[in-house]
Amino acid sequence: MKNIDITKQILLMHESDVFNDMVNEVEKELAEGVPKSLQDELDKFIAKANLSADKPTDNIIPFNRKKKENIYEFAETVLLAASGTSLAEWFSQPINFGGAGFILDVRRVIGSDNEVDLYLTPNTDNSAQMRSSLSSYLGKSLDISILNDGEYLLTATIYVDEEGTAAEGSGYLSNSENMKGIKGKISINILMNDN
Repeated sequence: MKNIDITKQILLMHESDVFNDMVNEVEKELAEGVPKSLQDELDKFIAKANLSADKPTDNIIPFNRKKKENIYEFAETVLLAASGTSLAEWFSQPINFGGAGFILDVRRVIGSDNEVDLYLTPNTDNSAQMRSSLSSYLGKSLDISILNDGEYLLTATIYVDEEGTAAEGSGYLSNSENMKGIKGKISINILMNDN
């Protein structure tokens, strides 16, 4: 015997009735044409939209990504004071790239000195911002480097899924012995693969 959720069925019927009532009410109100007050309001909105589209953009400064050869600075964030001060600690907690809409999680591979796995996941329940940030890279592998104020922290290859809601890959931590304290800006640079 199949279980049926009666409450859910009643709610669906009620929603359907409410929707049908709304449609009938709108059809009745518009049977003789669009009321003048509604048309006037629509005209105001259309005029306002047209005005905003025609505004000059001479005073807007474009924020172009830094490009050096085929390298693009893709995302940037600032480490908090509690993020750690050595190369071994900077990635101990996931790093939130708020503007790009994702969190970078770097995990050291067990048994390796410098090999890591990387994961990008949305920083909110809504993955639209991450999808927008990764839209140029959907279904592609990317070579990336993560830098701290110009110093390489790691290099990796990641694959961005077709929906732009996840990316993962692997790479290697920098072996620089004279690495300065990790603080300030962390940036992700991308080098597009030819494949």
